[in-house]
Amino acid sequence: MKNTSSRGYDVIVAGGGAAGMIAAIFAARAGASVLVIEFNDRLGKKILATGNGKCNYTNRAIDLHNYYGADRAFLEQVFAAFSEQDTEDFFRGLGIEPYEQEGLLYPRSKQAKSVQEALLQEIQRLSVTLVMEKQVKRIEMTDPGFLVTTADKETFTAGSVILACGGKASAIRGSRGDGYYLASCLGHEIAEPVPALVQLHAADPLVKMAAGVRADAGITTWIDDKKTAFWQGELQITDYGLSGIVVFQSSRLAAYGLLEKKDVCLEVDFLPEYAKTEAEELLQRRLHMREGNLTLEQSLQGLLHDKLIAPILKRAGLSAEKLAGDCDKEDVTRLLAALRHYVVKITDTHGFSNAQVTAGGVKTDRIDPKTMESELVPGLFFAGEVLDVDGICGGYNLQWAWSSGALAGMHCIGKRK
Repeated sequence: MKNTSSRGYDVIVAGGGAAGMIAAIFAARAGASVLVIEFNDRLGKKILATGNGKCNYTNRAIDLHNYYGADRAFLEQVFAAFSEQDTEDFFRGLGIEPYEQEGLLYPRSKQAKSVQEALLQEIQRLSVTLVMEKQVKRIEMTDPGFLVTTADKETFTAGSVILACGGKASAIRGSRGDGYYLASCLGHEIAEPVPALVQLHAADPLVKMAAGVRADAGITTWIDDKKTAFWQGELQITDYGLSGIVVFQSSRLAAYGLLEKKDVCLEVDFLPEYAKTEAEELLQRRLHMREGNLTLEQSLQGLLHDKLIAPILKRAGLSAEKLAGDCDKEDVTRLLAALRHYVVKITDTHGFSNAQVTAGGVKTDRIDPKTMESELVPGLFFAGEVLDVDGICGGYNLQWAWSSGALAGMHCIGKRK
């Protein structure tokens, strides 16, 4: 790591996360003198937590329908200029051999730190200057470049600035949302940030009675009685609400619904692999086991986790001790509805500190998708989570960081000099 003095650079990168690191690399490879200013004590700290520590760094089948925020035409141009294949080739060049699992790419080492260290080694090889544990407080346009001031009044100048400060998610790793303030001071509009890929709080007996349960489920998100999304996968029930990948995928829509004071509910299907008639036949068969002499609780054992049975029967208004054979048509209808349409009212998200990404951020309507340069401030570039772009789980958000960061790094040379 090089010592710094208050001198000028070709490029200053504000933020040393995934997007900032790749931006610095591409700028330095183009021959620029580059300074990275990072709030944390090390670069790429958030990378270490991705993919449960294994770093799902991209996806072989990036689908633009799985991104939110920016319009699809904007995203198409960004990914056309730096694609998933470009990402795979870039990391191969750094020594990261891909391991593929259902289209998701991980480093073959299955260690997120392999990705973080590969990026850091390339940054060091390129003699990028690092200033750690400092917060960028102000970015001012000057003639001919920019003046960047940190919270402790240290100043640096550059011909170009890449704003890659991240969002507000995972605040314990230093994401603070500083980039929104910096961008707004330079004239850019901000879409209200909310937590995304995050757990949700719920008001329902299910969350207390079945805390700790994991179950395969289908989740339909309802905002003010309007169906907005459906996901199937693992649901985790906690003592405060719902978690698991199906909830993470639903959380962005839920978070904005809550922000707008709308009624937000998740409808849970605990038998998602069964068609309607199959589920009805399955339930009837189980209710008639042992000539109908089992209790309802006993008839559901082996089909559901034990801790799910009580809240489902409670929702159906049925006693656990009632004999299954005594159920009439109305009882069966209510039980089937509780199994397949268990509606949980969502009251809150689990907050930015527990979120994997931020939804919202700097609006993309005044940013050139081919270069990531501001149309309002020549020489100012954007990359990564600071922008109003977020995706579902599956390498989408890191691919956005790589694509936007690489483009900013490629095109920031020779500006305002």
